[in-house]
Amino acid sequence: MQREQFIKAVSEMADQVWDFHERWQFWPFDGPERTPSRAIAERQGILDEEIAELGEAVEADDGEEIAAEAADVLFVALGHVLSLREPGLAGVRSVTEKNAGKTEETHRVRPDTGKLLPIAGKPHKWR
Repeated sequence: MQREQFIKAVSEMADQVWDFHERWQFWPFDGPERTPSRAIAERQGILDEEIAELGEAVEADDGEEIAAEAADVLFVALGHVLSLREPGLAGVRSVTEKNAGKTEETHRVRPDTGKLLPIAGKPHKWR
């Protein structure tokens, strides 16, 4: 895989997430009753199901199924971001910027999970 292939595939998925939500009329996402918590609470079961299916594929050690289920998790997660509208985009930008700034000088790998943790500063909630 090359960088361009990865970026193109993820971009195409985001385009299809948009079309999927339009096709199934999962709109509107706006309105006074559409708080971020409510928007995500309505969708959380879908993501939980996809994560469980990914876990089952990992347990079965089925490489093709693992890849498909990982992509399903991403598709649904992108739908979560879309359902949040502008705050969702702000979250994407914030997380992208935050992760782009992580370096070997600022973070270390947590050995048991592989998660990056700050070397100094505020303790991470997973410690």
